[in-house]
Amino acid sequence: MGPAWVQDPLTGALWLPVLWALLSQVYCFHDPPGWRFTSSEIVIPRKVPHKRGGVEMPDQLSYSMRFRGQRHVIHMKLKKNMMPRHLPVFTDNDQGAMQENYPFVPRDCYYDCYLEGVPGSVATLDTCRGGLHGMLQVDDLTYEIKPLEASSKFEHVVSLLVSEERPGEASRCKTEGEEIDQESEKVKLAETPRAGHVYLWRHHRKNLKIHYTVTRGLFMRNPNVSHIIENVVIINSIIHTIFKPVYLNVYIRVLCIWNQKDAVLFSASRPGHVAVELFGVWKYHNLYSEISHDTSVVFTSNRLGNSECYASFDGICNPNWGAMFVYIMRYHLFRGACVTAHALGHNMGLTHDSVGCYCFRRTNCLMAPVPDLNDMMSNCSYEIIQCKFNQWDPCLSAPNVPYTNFPYVIKNQREECDCGSLKDCASDRCCETSCTLSLGSVCNTGLLLGLQRLGWYITPCSAVSVCIRGNCSDCDMQCQALFGYQVKDGSPACYQKLNRIGNRFGNCGVILQRGGSRPFPCEEDDVFCGMLHCSSVSHIPSGGEHTTFCNILVHDIKEEKCFGYEAHQGTDLPEMGLVVDGATCGPGSYCLKRNCTFYQDLHFECDLKTCNYKGVCNNKKHCHCLHEWQPPTCELRGKGGSIDSGPPPDKQYRIAGSILVNTNRAPVLICIHYILFVVLLLFGGFSQGRERERAHTME
Repeated sequence: MGPAWVQDPLTGALWLPVLWALLSQVYCFHDPPGWRFTSSEIVIPRKVPHKRGGVEMPDQLSYSMRFRGQRHVIHMKLKKNMMPRHLPVFTDNDQGAMQENYPFVPRDCYYDCYLEGVPGSVATLDTCRGGLHGMLQVDDLTYEIKPLEASSKFEHVVSLLVSEERPGEASRCKTEGEEIDQESEKVKLAETPRAGHVYLWRHHRKNLKIHYTVTRGLFMRNPNVSHIIENVVIINSIIHTIFKPVYLNVYIRVLCIWNQKDAVLFSASRPGHVAVELFGVWKYHNLYSEISHDTSVVFTSNRLGNSECYASFDGICNPNWGAMFVYIMRYHLFRGACVTAHALGHNMGLTHDSVGCYCFRRTNCLMAPVPDLNDMMSNCSYEIIQCKFNQWDPCLSAPNVPYTNFPYVIKNQREECDCGSLKDCASDRCCETSCTLSLGSVCNTGLLLGLQRLGWYITPCSAVSVCIRGNCSDCDMQCQALFGYQVKDGSPACYQKLNRIGNRFGNCGVILQRGGSRPFPCEEDDVFCGMLHCSSVSHIPSGGEHTTFCNILVHDIKEEKCFGYEAHQGTDLPEMGLVVDGATCGPGSYCLKRNCTFYQDLHFECDLKTCNYKGVCNNKKHCHCLHEWQPPTCELRGKGGSIDSGPPPDKQYRIAGSILVNTNRAPVLICIHYILFVVLLLFGGFSQGRERERAHTME
């Protein structure tokens, strides 16, 4: 494998090194690279102010540059949260054991881009090293842009990239997906529970979390961990751009670098499917339980069985079968990313494009039988992937959350607070998962936090609800949270007539099942624990993407207006429109998991009766007694509090004393000032009298 061959008549400073750092110029190998540049030109990008309504957009950039014989404006939008704040990187130590590190990796410098006025143009650029680096796709032409080294004028080189294979080289993708009958996919699409065409469906972004692995053979081509991390991130950024039009976000979950020894042998003599199967078993036992992910990609330095990629067909979300390998040694970074995206398509159940499959302004699409510089998904792939996304989805709907194996409680400048992982945020009542303070909170750390939580312990729950899992909310409070102040719970007729139907606007939740998800109707006894209905709504707030507010008239003794909130099951908040656990649903009965349950069946280990109705239970299931009652049972007189926190501080008396001092100090000061003023006047008059008397004596 030799250095990057560039057919360019320009000076030596314009030799274009390979973006893929693993193709080192230090080593010489027998195989030439499978790509080349056919032309290059120097451009000077000029930054264009990017404003909307006169306001500067901080996450968007625009540059004007002249290439291809005309001036273009490229618009760039920042990609957010493409990788964890601290990316886990596993390497091998001297003893061959895996060790976990968190190296610094630039995050906020990767962009989605397009050319203004050029339909179908797609670009993936980054500014991590200064200047513009990346790839630009215009129709069937692929350009690489990078800064010109040693230039003081912000000059860049734009080069046209083409692939070239050796004669007789087997480049056609061979996967089990080819054996899948295309007609069966059409049947599955027809069976999906939708009335309209796939392009009319409501789309929801999914999240694909990938575990990347670099084999030792690839690592040894250039044993620089920083370069490997950088290029894996760039590949993931390109894949993220490719799958963005089908509403799929692609994230890096974890990176493994086999720098000492391959845990699974990826040799040229081993068939691809055998190596992938063994790798799936290895990562299930060694990594999956510690850091869960949706699929795995292994980058190799050699073909396996004369194949450059292989993926377990439709193995996404499976701990064993969510795996694939991609050979990228001889290829340009962009082609390596396209082949990886092709393999990911097979792993998600996509078959090769056939007759009738086409994509916008491209001759060949991503799932063409021969993978190449193809970055756009065809109409056939789009229909299949949307069908799968809206059917059984065991992992892609899960949000991309930080890991629990790193202390993520790090407050940034734009955050009001940071509660850490999703699990930690669930138990933090002061800080929301959006890193904003909850309603009524002024901090989430320090002494004041303890006083706030003390107030929560001694605040009684609603008269028509019980506290379950830290939540104390009845239907009136929930309606006010959704629609605003003075909104009330809906009429019983709304619950009795709508929640028995089992559609989007009246149900007891959503059943996820193979073949699609569907709302299910409430049983007669559980209608008050299903979808929430409110009344007296005068203002409809903004519910965000893929949410619906409904106003339904129900005829009972009189006409009732039933306002409801529906969030699609594919969103992160599918239960906002359902009655919360703990709300009353009948005499002595409360809602629990969409079922109306008698209080005795809730099996509380600590309740008001345990505290003799003179206290409430804290999170440790101990009584927190009111003032003047002694823990642990609040039967005897005392100072209040619990056996966990002790008596609460006597805030009431201290505040009263402080107010008393403040109110008495003001008139005292006024009197002192008045007395001093009178004394000064008297002293001045006395002094003037003495002066006059002395002057009279001298005369």
